[in-house]
Amino acid sequence: MSLKNYNGLTDLRKHVQNMSGSLELVINDNDSMCKILLITFWGFAHAWYNNLEPNYIKRFSDLCTKLMARFNTNIPVYGLFDVTQQEDKSTRAFLKRFNKEMLKVDELCKPMALEALIRGVR
Repeated sequence: MSLKNYNGLTDLRKHVQNMSGSLELVINDNDSMCKILLITFWGFAHAWYNNLEPNYIKRFSDLCTKLMARFNTNIPVYGLFDVTQQEDKSTRAFLKRFNKEMLKVDELCKPMALEALIRGVR
């Protein structure tokens, strides 16, 4: 298995997808998967990880979600973060608009979509 580095400036979604797919084939241990992903970090990503509070990351999926939230400017999510629930509109109307925007995103990154949904709803 070849490990490629991630510096925080490129598309994190592709890095995480490649790494998690490879790791799941070889091991199925949460702690090991986190540690292996972490050794691929350098630059901004390494600095981000080094500044986290102890025990901030609990699981591999948690690490991926927090990474996506931190480095979301490098992940194409189009207008998902621009869709917010308006004060005079129902949650149902918001979800309808959000779902329409979500359909425009190729290879949707689920953690990022969830983050955008949580930020957009009142």
